Amino acid sequence: MCSQDIAYTILPSPNHNLQGHPENAGRFEYFEELKKLPFSDRLREISIQDAPLSTITSVHPAAYLEALEQAAAQGPGFVDYGDTYVTPDSYRAALNAAGASIQTIDAVAKGEAKSGFAMVRPPGHHATFTRAMGFCLLNNIAIATRHTQQLGHQRVMIVDFDVHHGNGTQEIFQEDPDVFYISTHQAGIYPGTGLLGDVGKDAGEGSVVNIPLPARAGDNAFQSIYELVIAPLANRFSPQFILVSAGFDAHWNDPLANLQLSTNGFFRIGQALNALADSVCQGRIVYFLEGGYDPIALSDSIFAIFSSLAGTQPTQDRRGEAPFLEPDISDLIKNVKHIHAL
Repeated sequence: MCSQDIAYTILPSPNHNLQGHPENAGRFEYFEELKKLPFSDRLREISIQDAPLSTITSVHPAAYLEALEQAAAQGPGFVDYGDTYVTPDSYRAALNAAGASIQTIDAVAKGEAKSGFAMVRPPGHHATFTRAMGFCLLNNIAIATRHTQQLGHQRVMIVDFDVHHGNGTQEIFQEDPDVFYISTHQAGIYPGTGLLGDVGKDAGEGSVVNIPLPARAGDNAFQSIYELVIAPLANRFSPQFILVSAGFDAHWNDPLANLQLSTNGFFRIGQALNALADSVCQGRIVYFLEGGYDPIALSDSIFAIFSSLAGTQPTQDRRGEAPFLEPDISDLIKNVKHIHAL
C-alpha cells in the first residue's frame, strides 16, 4: 500500500522573467500559502534535479537543446514569432522544470506518495519536438510521460484542461497508441489547433480526443464532459498512470481567454480525475502546471486541486463564481461521443 502523501515540486524560476509579460515569476506570488493548508502535514516537497539528458532527448533532439541554450545565452529575447521569451537563465530553468516533473513522477511511481503536483515554470504543453512556442521551452509533461514509460508504466493517459490546446503534446504523441491524449480547450483561439476531428495518426489513430469549447463554457460544461466523455474513455483505455496538463487560464477571471471555470469547478475536475485514477490505475496521478495568469485565481485553484487530492473541501475562493450564463454544449458532447464510439 502506497503512502497517502501528496508529492510536490515548486519551481518559481525568478530569473526566467520578463516584466509585463503574462508568464512571469509573479504568477507564484501566493504559492507560499500552500504551507498553511489544513492538510499540509500530508504534503511532501521533493528536491529538484535536472532531468537526465537521455530522457529529454527522448522528446527533444539534441540539436534543439543546443539551439535553445545558445538563444538563452544571448537573451533576453524572443525565440518564436510570438512572445515566447528567453533570458540568460531560461535554459537552466527549463532543465530544472523538466527535472522537477520527473522527480514528481518518481515519488508516485515508487510509492513514496499517492499523487503529485509539479508546480513549475516555464510551462510546456505548446513546445513541439523542435520548436518553442506559447511561452513553452521544453514539453515537461511529454518528457515526464516518456520517463513514466521507461519506468514500465507503458499506458499513459494525458488530460489537458488548459484553456489553450496543447498542440505540442498532441504532435509528440499523436502516432503513439500507448499515450491517450484528451484536451478541453476554447475553440478558435491560440494556437488554432485541436479540432474535433483530430484523432491521432497512423498507429495512434483514435488516441487523441479534442473537445473545443465555446466561449463562456464553465463548471457545468466541464462536469458533463468528465462524466459523459472522459470517464468512459479512461475506463476503456485503462491507463497505468494519469498525467494532467493543469492550466488554470480557463478560470473566468483569467485575462487571456474566455472560458469560465471557477475555483470550485477546478475542484470538481480534481475530484473527477482523482476518482478515475483510483478506479483505473491505483490512484497514480500527477499534475503539471501550465497556464494561469491571474495570480489569485491561480493559487486558489491550485489549492483546490490539492484539496481534491487530500479529500477535503477547498479552503478559499477569492474570485467567486463565474458571472455569465453558460452555453449549451449537448451537441458538442454528442459529436465527441459519436467520433469516439461512446
